[in-house]
Amino acid sequence: MRFLLILLFFLLVTSCKNDASTPPNQAETHFTSTKWKTKKGYDYPYREKLLDSVVYNDTIRNLDKEKILTLLGMPDKANDNFLYYNISEKRLGLWTLHATTMVIKFVDDKTIEWIKIQE
Repeated sequence: MRFLLILLFFLLVTSCKNDASTPPNQAETHFTSTKWKTKKGYDYPYREKLLDSVVYNDTIRNLDKEKILTLLGMPDKANDNFLYYNISEKRLGLWTLHATTMVIKFVDDKTIEWIKIQE
């Protein structure tokens, strides 16, 4: 019984991870168009780390629709003045359990009204 408690305690301690102890790598979070467009299967492996670099970037917010399409590539979905870029999906087989999408809304083809994260 004592051995089992020690083993359980050891597993608990070693499985805990402190995210604050590992700062994000600058190279992983630095935006590049190539990383943003990279797709492996159905997933975009870099978009989750690059998301803040796009959403909170004033330079990107001042681009017109044509330049956004050049920089970010074709959206996963487009509807009227909205562009939808898939960021990440958690799936169980064919079912999507959780999805994160970046949505860009244009007032016209020249002006971005807002960029939001939809979960």
